[in-house]
Amino acid sequence: MTSGAVEASAPADLHAAIDRLAGARAPLLIVVDFDGTLAVGSRDPAVAVIEPAAQRALRHLARLAAARPGRVHAAVLTGRTVTDVAPRVRVGGLEYLGDHGLQHATLARGARADGIGSTVATEPRFDRHRDPAEVLATGVAAALGSPSWLFVERKGPSVAFHVRQATDVVAARASVVAAIAVVEAREGLADHGLAHYRGRSVVDLRPVDAGGKREATERLMARHRPGGIVVLGDELSDVDAFSAVVAGRAADADLVGVTVAVHGEGGPAPAELLAVADLRLPSARRVGPFLAQLARAIERGAV
Repeated sequence: MTSGAVEASAPADLHAAIDRLAGARAPLLIVVDFDGTLAVGSRDPAVAVIEPAAQRALRHLARLAAARPGRVHAAVLTGRTVTDVAPRVRVGGLEYLGDHGLQHATLARGARADGIGSTVATEPRFDRHRDPAEVLATGVAAALGSPSWLFVERKGPSVAFHVRQATDVVAARASVVAAIAVVEAREGLADHGLAHYRGRSVVDLRPVDAGGKREATERLMARHRPGGIVVLGDELSDVDAFSAVVAGRAADADLVGVTVAVHGEGGPAPAELLAVADLRLPSARRVGPFLAQLARAIERGAV
């Protein structure tokens, strides 16, 4: 056990997994969450900053991907929008999947992250959800009196109500759910087509047929056909991404698939996530060193 009373994997287990991943048939697919994984979890989503070690490791992986096309592909898969997360990560040569995979874009190496907005792609079929999402964003905040603990994240056809700044997160989340019902009834939005997605300190409404991190990870796997894949995450939404890896291993005995749960600064990762995790890191501050070690193993051709 670590000093923070969370269970972390032994260094020998981490080293063994890294060597297996580096020795897997190319390409190696690396999928990383942002909040709580690349960045230490923050009560205020607006101030989240990537860990410097994680940023350096991602840049190392991006250089490897450029030098050895087809060897490695790295993607950031997050609930944030692409235009929000890319300037926070600031690493070219990565694929950015925003809104749990509903948005996607690739930032070229050397390109400015704040210019990625013009390249973000979404499916036009989800545009019909933009108006109801905006009505809910405005209406719920007003119904609750725009409390200081509420952070409303507008994501086009989706909307997320973050409550992690509340003193009582459970009660705050329940009040948001109740307010959503009030606005839906008042505005006649019973058939808006938005559904609740996973989250402990957020109420995330997104198109019911958009899928989530599982579908996003499955699309990445189908496109790249990796011989190895590692997914790192810290929250309930990452259970879906982990499940894609578990299913991939079941379908292909030769696939080297590894799932890595990241504990938060304030306590352990969700039990549901830990149940499908192969490895556990004690905090987001250990993600950078893990990725850096993986990059070095790939570089030297570890087996």
